[in-house]
Amino acid sequence: MKFMTLTKTLENKREKESTYPVVKYLIALFAVSLSVIMIVAGTSISVGFPLIAFASPAASADNAIDWYDKALSINQNNVPALVQKGTDLVNQGDADQAITWLDKALNIDSNNIMALISKGAALRELGQYQQAILQYDKVLTIDPNDVYAIGGKADSLYGSGQHQQAILWLDKALELNPSDGKIQQVKESLQQTVN
Repeated sequence: MKFMTLTKTLENKREKESTYPVVKYLIALFAVSLSVIMIVAGTSISVGFPLIAFASPAASADNAIDWYDKALSINQNNVPALVQKGTDLVNQGDADQAITWLDKALNIDSNNIMALISKGAALRELGQYQQAILQYDKVLTIDPNDVYAIGGKADSLYGSGQHQQAILWLDKALELNPSDGKIQQVKESLQQTVN
């Protein structure tokens, strides 16, 4: 709730001071650098695997992209802005463009977990499952218990026809989060497909 209040405060301040471009840029830089990021869990078409991507607090996707562009016009190496822009583009279904921005971020910070997960989601969207798996494997070398990487890898394995492997990765996700009904539901659905 504090995050939403802070976002509303920033939006109100931005509206009141919209004639001051410097203030707009400072607000954009502050908003992009916030460490609190809301997780959005959509659903992948395949069998209901969570499509993991992170969303910005901005009201509209186009507005958010504009803010990232403003922040990047000040500092083209602003990794949070690069990652968030790429992630929002994944959420908008523009995987090719998203990969461009995520690669720029990964050239600066090759271990950025959010960038790796978002790039994996973009590659899955393009049907490049083996490449997506590589992104998730990079995350899992950094954090072997990252549930989003595990779910993304399971979805990519499923998409590439490796159903039994996908079930194994879902089991690992259930070990980490046994009360997650969505993971259990996806696993049951996948087992029915395999059998």
